[in-house]
Amino acid sequence: MQMGVVIAVIFFGAAAVGGWFWSALVLASIYFGNQEFKTLMGAIGVKPSQIIIYAATIVMVLAASLDQSQWLSPILTISIIASFFRLLFRSPRAHIGDIGGTLIVIFYMVYMPVYYILLRHLGLQYLVLTLSVISASDIAAYYVGKAFGKHLLYPEISPKKTREGAIGGLLGGVLLGVINCLIWPMPLHHVIILSVLLVIVGQLGDLTESMMKRDVGLKDSGMLLASHGGFLDRADSYIFSGAVCYYYIYWIVLRQGLALDVIRWLEQFRLAF
Repeated sequence: MQMGVVIAVIFFGAAAVGGWFWSALVLASIYFGNQEFKTLMGAIGVKPSQIIIYAATIVMVLAASLDQSQWLSPILTISIIASFFRLLFRSPRAHIGDIGGTLIVIFYMVYMPVYYILLRHLGLQYLVLTLSVISASDIAAYYVGKAFGKHLLYPEISPKKTREGAIGGLLGGVLLGVINCLIWPMPLHHVIILSVLLVIVGQLGDLTESMMKRDVGLKDSGMLLASHGGFLDRADSYIFSGAVCYYYIYWIVLRQGLALDVIRWLEQFRLAF
């Protein structure tokens, strides 16, 4: 628990400061996550290209820090092409698993986390909402599952998680989301919907990492946090959540991007008839 408090203070403090300080923390998180993911893949003989991964990380973090989200798509495209070309000429000769491993790391450990930088640009309240809802969900799921858990949620993947814990995590996350409304001026209905989405995506992210660990035969992704396991073991619930919150706020709340295009198409359709 003490380790959890220290991590929470570091991340919420960096989120409050924002700017390059927050970007540096996200960059460090990507680095530690990549190191553990490399260990997971190494257990099954997969060796992703670290040169391509590091290059993609630096450029994507820089683009997100400058609030240039439109750069991410071409960077991702170039990274995919470069992954194939780099491994084509690597010695000893790479195999298809190395290419797939490189792409997985770029998508999972680089592209997804940089959305936390973009989310900070949209507003501190949205970043705090995401971090606090996932944290509350994880804590509630653990204690409710420990006290009342009887029915396993997905025993083939995670033998300890229960349905009761999942429900407790959902209620805990939504409650924390509502509490955020007392601090930040956010529409209650959007907060409730978003909190539910974040908890569901967070729990699925947790199960996804458990699936990958089970697939390679490892209990923990690493020992960076000592008895708490690896960095990925603590961060798995957060990996997809930043992107989900970003697009919900950008599309639904601010009505930009895809939502704006849909509104224009509907208006054109109405005028046509």
